[in-house]
Amino acid sequence: MYVYYDNYVVQNLFANMYISFILLTIALSFIIINLSKKFQFLLDIKSENHKKFTSTQKNYSIGGILLIIFFMLNYLDRMEYLNTLFYFLIFSIGLLSDLKTLNSPKLRFLLQIFFLIFFIFLLDIRIFNTRIDILDELLKKNVLNYFFVAFCLMIVINGSNFVDGLNTLLINYYLIIFGTLLFFLPEFIHNTEFLKYFIILLLVILVFNLSGKIILGDSGSYILGLFSGIYLINFSNQNLFISPFFIILLLWYPCFELLFSMIRRSGSKTIMYKPDIYHLHQLLFNLFKKKVQVKNNINHFIVSSLINFYNIIIIFIGVNYINQTKKLIIIIILNLIIYSLTYFFLRKNKSY
Repeated sequence: MYVYYDNYVVQNLFANMYISFILLTIALSFIIINLSKKFQFLLDIKSENHKKFTSTQKNYSIGGILLIIFFMLNYLDRMEYLNTLFYFLIFSIGLLSDLKTLNSPKLRFLLQIFFLIFFIFLLDIRIFNTRIDILDELLKKNVLNYFFVAFCLMIVINGSNFVDGLNTLLINYYLIIFGTLLFFLPEFIHNTEFLKYFIILLLVILVFNLSGKIILGDSGSYILGLFSGIYLINFSNQNLFISPFFIILLLWYPCFELLFSMIRRSGSKTIMYKPDIYHLHQLLFNLFKKKVQVKNNINHFIVSSLINFYNIIIIFIGVNYINQTKKLIIIIILNLIIYSLTYFFLRKNKSY
């Protein structure tokens, strides 16, 4: 027996499902915002110097709550209980930081390492191919592979947290990444429906983040970085035709932001994990703040859009060379040079 489904009916069904998801997410966002206001829950008071630098507006760090609900519902639906626990624990580290209960960056760092290594081992998350022969030989040993994956995810998670200093910057960056995969490389994606819903969720959070009503906080940036890192590792493992350096290109900005900051701080003999006001986005923000007399939220949007416009161009160029490692390496190196030159130009001209 054959059942015929009219394409128009199927398309309308999916459209209605997306609309329902959007409305449900918006309603949930308003509920969480109002509850946070009523009970003063996850209020970001801007007591730290690096937060006061770009804004004195009171925000609520509840973007991570929306993300963790989405991830947990998806993983529980697929009975992936280890993944559910993994994401919840990393979220909890960030949540305790947002609540000003876990204030030690060093302790957060150690907890992240512990949970990452533990769950990477249990979930058998490995990198199959780097196209670097020496490294690939080393990664044939599972123990080294697990530690290498943990190292990579630590960079993505904490790099994402470093980048999340301006409204819309981090969310838009990941929208660019996953939008690129969905619209330019859909044939390489195994579950496009999940990715569509995830992008819709990010768009809803983006709207609230644009006005400053919702920020990701540490909890949101941690699990957004964690999910993106694991998703792209799996994407690379499932599509060996695509060069791993394309994945590096997708994640170059948060990763280099972290590594560059560590090198910069070691050179100035300051504590590596202590927040400061000398990230590239902060220098650009201060420059525009001096030159353009507008509200902070508009400055956030201008600077974030400028940085992400550059990233759109770079990633779109990279899409044309997804299997050409040498060309991708050249693009990545040029990126690092442009970032470094821009940074030193802004510091030299006292843009802080």
